[in-house]
Amino acid sequence: VIQIGADSTADSRFNLNFEMNLTAMNTSTLGINAVSITGAAEALTTLDHITTALETLSNARGRVGAVQNRLVRTINNLSVTIENVQAAESQIRDADIAQEIANLTRNQILVEASTAMVGQANLIPQSVLQLLQ
Repeated sequence: VIQIGADSTADSRFNLNFEMNLTAMNTSTLGINAVSITGAAEALTTLDHITTALETLSNARGRVGAVQNRLVRTINNLSVTIENVQAAESQIRDADIAQEIANLTRNQILVEASTAMVGQANLIPQSVLQLLQ
């Protein structure tokens, strides 16, 4: 099973273990290589063989079509995933480095100022005690 999307839903998985059980399709394998329509009975038998061959071909085409639909859906899901990843990558690459550095510096100054204020606040009770002595 291959995960093809960001989430783990059934639509985002593709199982490679599919079997189409297709055999060679030719007049010999379909049983219509030696047909005879010389009489009514032979024509009916030939018609039965042709009907069976058409059913076999239709079933094979149905299996191929089902696999093709799964592959197309997988391709579409992968295309959307690629587009989403490229958009996210673009957002990361397009970040304004100067602005981000300015934000970092601002935040560092705020942290240092807060630390200094806490230190000053801790000194006030000591100053009051010294005045009272």
